[in-house]
Amino acid sequence: MKEIHRMLVIRTDRIGDVVLSLPVITALRRKYPQAHIAMLVHPDVRPIVENLADLNQVLVDEQDEGGIRSLFQLIRNIRREYFDAALLLHPTLRLACAIALARVPIRIGTGYRFYSLLFNRRVYQHRKDSRYHEAEYNLKLAEEVGADVTQVDFGLSILPSATQRVNQLLKEHSVFSKKPLVILHPGSRGSALEWPWSHFAELANRLIKESNAQIAVTGDEHEHEKVKQIIGKNSEKILNLAGRFDLKELTALLKRADLVIANSTGPLHIAAAVGTEVIGLYPPVTSMSARRWGPYNRPSSVLVPDVPECSRCRGSRCSFWNCMGSISVEQVWNMARKKLTRLGFS
Repeated sequence: MKEIHRMLVIRTDRIGDVVLSLPVITALRRKYPQAHIAMLVHPDVRPIVENLADLNQVLVDEQDEGGIRSLFQLIRNIRREYFDAALLLHPTLRLACAIALARVPIRIGTGYRFYSLLFNRRVYQHRKDSRYHEAEYNLKLAEEVGADVTQVDFGLSILPSATQRVNQLLKEHSVFSKKPLVILHPGSRGSALEWPWSHFAELANRLIKESNAQIAVTGDEHEHEKVKQIIGKNSEKILNLAGRFDLKELTALLKRADLVIANSTGPLHIAAAVGTEVIGLYPPVTSMSARRWGPYNRPSSVLVPDVPECSRCRGSRCSFWNCMGSISVEQVWNMARKKLTRLGFS
C-alpha cells in the first residue's frame, strides 16, 4: 500500500449526513496520528466540521454554482493539496470525476455505480437496502485504508463563545438548569416524512400541563411563522428559537438541552452526537428508515408507525397515508416522561 500522509474525506450533502460521517475522521486519526486529514463539504455545513480536533483542513465545494467551471475549480483545489487518498462517502459522478482528474493516487468509493471504474479501491455495499446504519456504511470505506472502526466517536466540539451566546439568551428568557430543557425540532427540510406539526403543538401543550419542563422550539429562519403556530397561545411558556442561532450556536443549544424531540433531521443527529437524550420520529420507508438514519446506537429512542414497511412512499395512494400521524402524542409523551425521570427530573 502506498504510504498515506494526506487524506481527503468527501461528504457534500446535508447536516445529518455529515454528522454521521464524522466517525470516519476520528477513526482515520487513530490510524494515522501524524497525517494531514481534510474534509470536503457543502459551504452550509462547514461550521459543523471546522473546529474538529481531528481535522486539519476544511475544503468547500461551491457546487451550487454548477457547470463545468465549478467542476474544474474543484479539481484544481483538490490537485494543489497533493492528497494521497480520497474517500468518497456520498458518491456522485461529479465528485468521482473530480478526484480522478485531480490524480489522487488512492480513490475509495462504492463498487455499484456505473462510474465506479473511477475508483481504484471499491467497497461493495448497497445502501438503498438500509440494512446497516449510515455511520457504519461510512466506516466501511475507512476500513479500506486500515482504520480500526470498532470504536465509534463523533468528536464534535463546541466553541466556548457559542456556549456563552446560548447561555446568555436562555438567561434572558429565564431558562435555568434546575428545570429540564426540552427542545422540539419539527422541521426536516424534506429529508423524510414528518410527524405532523399539529402533533408537536399538542405535545408542547402536554409538556406544559404535565411536566415542569422548559420548552423551546427550533427551526431555520424560514420556519419562524410555522413555529409560532405550534406555540399558539403559549408564547410566555414556550421559547421560539427558529432562526435565532447559527449552526455552531445550535450545536451548543442542543448540548445544553436535556431532551431533544425531532423528526429525522440534522439537529437530531447533532444532539445524539453530543450526548443529549433524544426521541426520533421516523417513517416506515426503507430509504428513510431508522435502521439507517436513526440516532446512532439508540434504537430505543425511536418511534415508528406500526404499519408495514414500504420500499418507497406512495403518498396519498397508500392505504396507511399519512402514517406518521399514527404515532400518537401519548406515545411520545410517555417516552419523554420516562427519559426525563431517568435524568432525575420529576
